[in-house]
Amino acid sequence: MTAPTHTPVLGIDFGTTNTSAAWFDAAGKLRVVPVTDKSFVLPSVVWFPAADKSMVGHGARTQIIDDPKHTVFGSKRFLGRRFQSEFVAKHKDRFAFDVVAGADGYCAVLIYGQLISLTHVAQLVIADIVARANRAARVHFKEAVLTVPAHSTVRQREAVRRAAEAAGLSVLALVNEPTAAALYYANLKSPQEKILIFDLGGGTFDATLMQVQKGVARVLATGGDAFLGGANFDERVVEHFVETFERQQGLNLRTNRTVMQRLAFAAENTKTALSKADAAPLRVPVVAQKDDGQFVDFNYTLTRPALEALVEPLVERCVGACEDVLAHAKVKADQVDELVLVGGMTRMPVIRKRLTGFKKVSGEKEVHPELGVCIGAALLGRDLKRPGGARLKDVVPMPISVMLPGGRTYEVIEANAPVPLTRAVTLEALPLWDAPVPVLVFESVDRTSTDREPIGTLHIGPEWRMGKVVAPQLVLEMDTSFQLKARLVAPGGMNTSLQLVDARGG
Repeated sequence: MTAPTHTPVLGIDFGTTNTSAAWFDAAGKLRVVPVTDKSFVLPSVVWFPAADKSMVGHGARTQIIDDPKHTVFGSKRFLGRRFQSEFVAKHKDRFAFDVVAGADGYCAVLIYGQLISLTHVAQLVIADIVARANRAARVHFKEAVLTVPAHSTVRQREAVRRAAEAAGLSVLALVNEPTAAALYYANLKSPQEKILIFDLGGGTFDATLMQVQKGVARVLATGGDAFLGGANFDERVVEHFVETFERQQGLNLRTNRTVMQRLAFAAENTKTALSKADAAPLRVPVVAQKDDGQFVDFNYTLTRPALEALVEPLVERCVGACEDVLAHAKVKADQVDELVLVGGMTRMPVIRKRLTGFKKVSGEKEVHPELGVCIGAALLGRDLKRPGGARLKDVVPMPISVMLPGGRTYEVIEANAPVPLTRAVTLEALPLWDAPVPVLVFESVDRTSTDREPIGTLHIGPEWRMGKVVAPQLVLEMDTSFQLKARLVAPGGMNTSLQLVDARGG
């Protein structure tokens, strides 16, 4: 490989379903990393033919049918999540591979009897796209900007960062996926307008309202649904398949995880086909065995109207989240100049039909659904290397609060607060213990949930509750990569940094 005349930065969209990457070459021309002769997207799938061997991408995806127990896909939904959580309990058994608790209390997979962390699985995917980028660019990428769903928790963001670093990258920034898409859009058209990014990917849905003016992209409000993505659409279709088969054959397929995973694979392919066709026939061989020993196939034809009826509640959840974002920003739908669609799921005709109330809905020629996010990340990476840095103003997607022993809770960082930021709260109820007092720091998972996602614990020593120190202020600082720091300050001049200890387990 030849030495580059400039320092290239790789923009990576590490997705639940697919991963893509782009960069700007020495001549300033945008380049997208090729994966095959006809594709620029790498399936975020890892197949383990043995515990110490792995394959990533299109070849691995075919193993979902042939070797589902050792083929890990969709795992980004579990990355950075505690195993003892409601989300994991609800979704882990939908996969043929075994999702288990790692030594650190976070999700891992059990492959041939060995624990493999999901951070390592993510590392394998990222390392594969980086290797392809190195070959395509004939340089060795050392720096990158990666994208994450806007509703990613601090721990999920850190897991992505660790995976990228383990793949040999220095992470210059983590940027929200819809924000990256907006950067791409703004670079294409240099608009002076309000745009709403509708980002429906494989694992999450994000809606972000942005003001683009004089080349500066400023997030006004962000929202969405951390538990809504293409996988949920597939689940609706799978449930329809299972109910149909049970009516036809009197057999229940739900207890067979391997068959359910095969049905999920068929559901995804059928859903994709129905974006262009009015009906899609499918056949899933040998899904059950009757009492007489006869094997039974599942043969069915799904129509587009039937699919649209199945997923209508999910589409309405997306629309409701958009309405919440607009309400938070005090902007009406007719004040939005353009709706920008991102994510492969936005190819569904029913979604585009439901959103025709906006003034203008962008087409694929303006912001490519699968590649817009990685191109936005590449743009940010390029701008970070320029004098003055990137012209981007992002926001905190979820409130961050602290809880003292006994349950007293303070919200310190409000949702949609612009980053970087500094926020302080006076801790008026610290117990007078001789031992360190644990203070839990947590995020709200989404706007409609009462669940708390722990970030970590701060331990406040006895010296802050003795003598003249009364009601110290807890100061939280967050940078543009959403990394959190904490310190205590008091009127007497005491000022000390606090270590945020990972909150593991339950």
